[in-house]
Amino acid sequence: MSPVGLRRALHVASAAVLLPALRSDTALRLALLWVAVFAALVEFARLASPRVERWLGAHLPVYRLRETRRASGALWLAFGYAAAGWLPLPAPVAGILAGALADPAASWVGARCGSGARKSWAGSGAAFLVTVATTAAVGAAPATALAAGLVGAALERWSGPIDDNLLVAPGVAATVALLA
Repeated sequence: MSPVGLRRALHVASAAVLLPALRSDTALRLALLWVAVFAALVEFARLASPRVERWLGAHLPVYRLRETRRASGALWLAFGYAAAGWLPLPAPVAGILAGALADPAASWVGARCGSGARKSWAGSGAAFLVTVATTAAVGAAPATALAAGLVGAALERWSGPIDDNLLVAPGVAATVALLA
């Protein structure tokens, strides 16, 4: 599997952090906290030690060139999930599903239909559709799902100084919580 494919697969697999929600919202919050702490420890070790960075790069070739000396998207994704987790259910579930699935969908569609741009309208459309679908799947009203889709697509398209992985899950979750 290519590094880009592996990165997308790990992004999708990150939705597994939702499994504790089957037990309780408290279990979900604790799991998200532990995931965020673990991600921070891995990032600290990777950025502080060239040896750890080489080992991770050899065994988990998903880091982008721009992540060589700064925090990776994985850390920001974990922090975004943890932030979303503090909202009432089902909002965090919608946000985390959007965070896990919209970005890889946008990447995949954008690579095929996006004219080579890093962020494309085709990719944003995919992020919108996936976010609408995942939000509707957790029981949100159609208007809420559409609003969450717009927020998710806009935040995924974000190319500002804050990583979009930090923004999508809590942004979608907050939209669902506010409109529910």
